[in-house]
Amino acid sequence: MELKKKIGIVLKKINRHGRENIVAVILLNVFIGIGFCAVLWLLRSYSIDFCLRTLDQKAQEAKREIDLQFSAVQDHLEMLADIIETEEDLTSDRVANILQLSAEKNVVSNLGIRLADGRTLNQDGSVSEVQTEEDSFNEDFKLEGMAEDGIFVLFSVPLEKGGKEEGTLFGVIEPQDLSDFFKVDIFDGNANIFIIDPHNMAYVMDTVHDRVENIHELKDFPIKKGYSQEQITKDFAEGVGGRTAYFSERRNEYLYTAYEPLDFYDWFVLVTVPESTVFEETEYIGKVLLGLGIYEAVILLVYLVWNVVHTRKEVHAKEKMATTDLLTNLKNRNAYEQTISQYEENLPASLSCVYADANGLHELNNSQGHAAGDRMLQTVATAFVELFGQEHVYRIGGDEFLVFTEIDSDCTSEKAMAAKGKASEAGYHVSIGTASTKEHDNVGAVIKSAEQRMYEDKKRYYMELGDRRERR
Repeated sequence: MELKKKIGIVLKKINRHGRENIVAVILLNVFIGIGFCAVLWLLRSYSIDFCLRTLDQKAQEAKREIDLQFSAVQDHLEMLADIIETEEDLTSDRVANILQLSAEKNVVSNLGIRLADGRTLNQDGSVSEVQTEEDSFNEDFKLEGMAEDGIFVLFSVPLEKGGKEEGTLFGVIEPQDLSDFFKVDIFDGNANIFIIDPHNMAYVMDTVHDRVENIHELKDFPIKKGYSQEQITKDFAEGVGGRTAYFSERRNEYLYTAYEPLDFYDWFVLVTVPESTVFEETEYIGKVLLGLGIYEAVILLVYLVWNVVHTRKEVHAKEKMATTDLLTNLKNRNAYEQTISQYEENLPASLSCVYADANGLHELNNSQGHAAGDRMLQTVATAFVELFGQEHVYRIGGDEFLVFTEIDSDCTSEKAMAAKGKASEAGYHVSIGTASTKEHDNVGAVIKSAEQRMYEDKKRYYMELGDRRERR
């Protein structure tokens, strides 16, 4: 019983070791997955932060460029006004040539002089007559050929002579023309610059189209989680820069955006970049990490399967070692006791038992050595295996064997005698005893009865052996 207990402890340790390996592999896979998600989240966070910082810088740069362009136009008009004021006739060919040459050197799309009598000197030298008496030079001023809904920036400088205003020098910039001055050199050219009017939330200029043909209303565009429409409205009202991300129906994705106020007309300049561009490198790195994660998971899974198979083989080998007699390869006493426990719980309707003892083992060991004794035990074991099968024969002691079989008692007795005869042919004598559940109602009684009959057979053998010795 002590040996059986020790073997049970060893088997439990092996099983526990296998379970621990399985749990360790599963936990390792979980930690790898968590690490992968954490790294990907950090990469995405870094990409967004880097994107917004880059957009901030570009928006501030665009603001400076636009303000500089507008200031340069105003300064140029003031300088041009000083020159024109020296001319006697504001409608002369010389003045027209000055206007034409100046218009060709900057972003002004239309340059002219509004005369005091309401006429307009155009940059090509033509003079437009007064259309209505109420027509005046104001924010509703329209140039000939300009669409009714045209968006433009109007600059003007009064022309005075002798303290009297003779007219107004004006210049017009169509905002979309400013797009030619911007080189979008961030995010591989995938970013775009816009100018919007916060009063009606409409695009005034963009670097996407040649001209702003479709005014895109921005009042109800979806805002990405983490940003708010209220913050944008507040920033526009206060004239301060900020960041946001809104959904573009045209691109069908979010656009990360930085915006800055301009010094003219309360307009804002926006720099945007698509979310797909922001995460392009991150997605690539994510795919690489995912590939590595899958590779590691497969390796760990293969190891897990190998470990389970190896552990099962090891457990099976230990179990076999614990229940197998190494000399005869029969089931040993541990297996015998396990079988008895099973029969005690569930006794078959027909169970026969053969109890056998190899006679003369001790004397053979002493006279010819243990090797001879081992051959004797192996021969007896082979005889019973040939008649009853490997699964039914047990070596329960040094020279004791036992067979459990569910065949009827008469057949069991015949096979037991046949096994005894085989051993006798090899020069060995085996005492046997048989019993079955026909005689007893529990396995213990069956074994005890078979053992008692074996001893009776053994007694008869030694009595006959003694008689033979006396006759000699």
